[in-house]
Amino acid sequence: MVWLLAAVAMLFITLLRSEMALNERAALSGLVPLYFLCFPLGHLGVMALSKLKVDLYVSFNIVPDIFSEGLVLWALLVILGYVQWFLLLPWLARRSRKLTDFLFNRHSAR
Repeated sequence: MVWLLAAVAMLFITLLRSEMALNERAALSGLVPLYFLCFPLGHLGVMALSKLKVDLYVSFNIVPDIFSEGLVLWALLVILGYVQWFLLLPWLARRSRKLTDFLFNRHSAR
């Protein structure tokens, strides 16, 4: 719940910045804390989004505005952060616990 509240707060901070109305790249700086909360998967998402933007520009001469770019970036960071912290990390913890139990003969005899 705290994760979602922090993400929504960063979205509102980003959307309420005066640079957003001026279509300036500085408006996206409100998402930097979310980027660090989502690291390292968030970094992969930012790199994928950057590649997508370059492909859109080169192939179709499309330049997304800051508002749409900010929303897509926010959604991507929230999804990747959720997957990283609430799905992937608990799964890895369970698997590593099972492995250590097996390696050190702490598993129950059946």
